[in-house]
Amino acid sequence: MKQSIRLRLIIFLGGMLVIAWVGIAASSIYSARKEVQELFDAHLAQSARVLYSLIKHEMSELSVEGENNRPIDMNLSAPGHFYEGKISFRVRDNAGKSWFMTQNAPELAINSGINGFANVDGEREQWRVFILRDKVLDFSIEVAQSYQIRNELIVEITRQVIWPFIIVIPLLMLMIWSSVGRSLRPLQTVANEVKNRNPQNLEEIDLTNVPIEVLPLFISLNDLLGRLKKALSNERGFTSDAAHELRTPLAGIRAQAQVALRASSETEKDTALRHMIIGIDNTTHLVRQMLMLARLDPDIPNREFKIQDLSSILAEVAADVASIAVEKGVELEVREVQGKMLIKGRAEALSVLIRNLLDNAVRYTPAGGWVKAGISRSPDGLVLKVSDSGPGIAEQDKDRIFDRFYRGLGTGQTGSGLGLSIVQRVVDLHGAKIEFQTGSGTGKGVTVKVMFPVN
Repeated sequence: MKQSIRLRLIIFLGGMLVIAWVGIAASSIYSARKEVQELFDAHLAQSARVLYSLIKHEMSELSVEGENNRPIDMNLSAPGHFYEGKISFRVRDNAGKSWFMTQNAPELAINSGINGFANVDGEREQWRVFILRDKVLDFSIEVAQSYQIRNELIVEITRQVIWPFIIVIPLLMLMIWSSVGRSLRPLQTVANEVKNRNPQNLEEIDLTNVPIEVLPLFISLNDLLGRLKKALSNERGFTSDAAHELRTPLAGIRAQAQVALRASSETEKDTALRHMIIGIDNTTHLVRQMLMLARLDPDIPNREFKIQDLSSILAEVAADVASIAVEKGVELEVREVQGKMLIKGRAEALSVLIRNLLDNAVRYTPAGGWVKAGISRSPDGLVLKVSDSGPGIAEQDKDRIFDRFYRGLGTGQTGSGLGLSIVQRVVDLHGAKIEFQTGSGTGKGVTVKVMFPVN
């Protein structure tokens, strides 16, 4: 399932905002609740002390008889506040008899031992009470406040905290959505450019307006385009060269077929057919070499490599090439190796490398000559060495021996011209190095060294 970067950012940022808001709102509501409780408690205590200071001076002149339980007349000319009905006070002696009280004063069962704040349950609601006792004059003042007032205020504060965020958060989401869209617009521009490109256009993408956060992605994309461009160019060159190289043997085979059709004798016909078979064999060898070269991709990841015994591969390939060497009269010697020579690589590719080196050495060494091969250890890895007593490499050919389809002039040897190109490809595939050493004149031979790193 495809996911939108914009949507994921909105969900993430929106979630963070909601979490932050919930935290801030909870903290604010908790602090407000605490402050409301303390503020109202302070008000109760202050009211009780004011009443105490007023009543204390008059207590000695009051006649308790006839005045007990007489509510204070609160008839005022101006209408009172709603909250007045939720606040009351009562003055009573320590025996529990009420002296004065407000009209709305609830009858609360208060423990006579309480002095200070207390929570008392009334008939319909809970009250917060502050009690101030005077043991000398034998009376107490009770100032009570319904918890309804406090709860209503807390609810109102909560509402004032919540509503702005309910309005602001959607607006912030819209702003973030728009901002992210503008930020991602260069990506869409690049995407449209790539979409509308000609498949043959592998030029790098312009990174001028690409956001820095996604710049590594586009740098990697440009790197990929560069490698594709190089690979495509190589393949085009390879295809062109292959077509050119195949044209000659196919033309020869066709010519021999025409000769066979026009042959006036069985001998002439048989000769033409033998030449056809030779041409077909050479063409088959060329095609096989081209396919091998195409399969040996230097960009194949190392995870496809396995531990290989290079000495075992050398022995197997030398055994196959030995028959060719004997037929030509060339002595093939493989130096014995003590122990296994282990490297990481592809067995098939290593076998092709060794076969091409030995085949080239035997092919270019005249009868009576020799070819020697062996493997040795070095501080940096393993060294495969192939030497021959052939004519060496001409000075004009040294810079082109790895070119595809190139064959040195004046050697008198036939071939595809791909052997050393394949060798170079295998060397690159394994991260190895190759060196050619030859004498200053003819008959000095060639020594090839392939240095494999040991991981």
